Amino acid sequence: MASLERQFAVGISGLAGASLLAGAVMRFTGRRERARRFMLHERPDGSLVEVAVDIPPQARRVVLLDNGMGMPHEYWDWVCGALPADMGYVRFNAPGYGLSTPSAHYGLERHFALLQELRETYAAGLPLVLAGHSLGGYFVAAYASLHPGAAEGVRAVVMVDATDVAHLRSSRRSEVDRWSRQSMLMERVYALAGLSAFRPALNKNKTYRPDINRSSTAFLAEPRTWALAYRDYLDAMTYPALAGLDVPLSVVTAENNHGDNAAHHAVQAKMAALSKSSRHRIVDGADHESLLTVQAHAEQVAEVIAGDPPTGAERRQSAADRPAAKTAAGARRS
Repeated sequence: MASLERQFAVGISGLAGASLLAGAVMRFTGRRERARRFMLHERPDGSLVEVAVDIPPQARRVVLLDNGMGMPHEYWDWVCGALPADMGYVRFNAPGYGLSTPSAHYGLERHFALLQELRETYAAGLPLVLAGHSLGGYFVAAYASLHPGAAEGVRAVVMVDATDVAHLRSSRRSEVDRWSRQSMLMERVYALAGLSAFRPALNKNKTYRPDINRSSTAFLAEPRTWALAYRDYLDAMTYPALAGLDVPLSVVTAENNHGDNAAHHAVQAKMAALSKSSRHRIVDGADHESLLTVQAHAEQVAEVIAGDPPTGAERRQSAADRPAAKTAAGARRS
């Protein structure tokens, strides 16, 4: 009996060791591949921010893309690939995420300062579109609304299934709030134990190219990713609700919310009312994540980003309302 118990203990120890080793290897190779593929932007204080920048010589406008909470900038890959040839893009990982230098300082004004810096460095002189997914959608709208002078030169704001911080704040101590906190804590435990190496990234359908799947999986296998996401989640509950926008606004909403779709659509419609020049588009068949991770849905997001800014309050538009023709994204990047 003792021998059987020893064999069991040795087996469990071996599995734990293999899991820890697999996690460490995945994180190491992920960082190395990330360093090979993406740029590092040096900030005035000497810290670094991981960026992916593509400004074609013929660019007549640029989109600055802000990620959802705890998501890597690669999640915009399908969107970037569907932008027209005359539109550049800048996407980034906030401090602490990916290869970006961690910082003890965070909050709304710090994020505004980073957006302003990236804008001045890479998009100076070109009309700018601000687009963000999830909490990133709130960030870009808040930047255009609350940061002094930010709206000047901004062609449009695009909020992609954006977070409503007032709605988020009202959910505190609810079942949804408890589930969100617990899931982020458990994801950090999985990452620490190396278990993240044995399951797919949050992009469960693995619809990206293999290199994007690898880097996003390694990103989510970093314990620090989930610690920062938890911090950002709590911090978001302190942000001010948006009162209005003086620039054209497009709101892109996922049809499926894995919950009360009607309530979700109502919250999103309220965001569309932030600007007098707005449109609200609902992407049929999409959920919060697949808006970016499924190519067909991401192409619709790119179509909104690259299209003409709304000039008035436009009606709700779903995929079923659109002609089944080519998207306005036009000539796509390879």
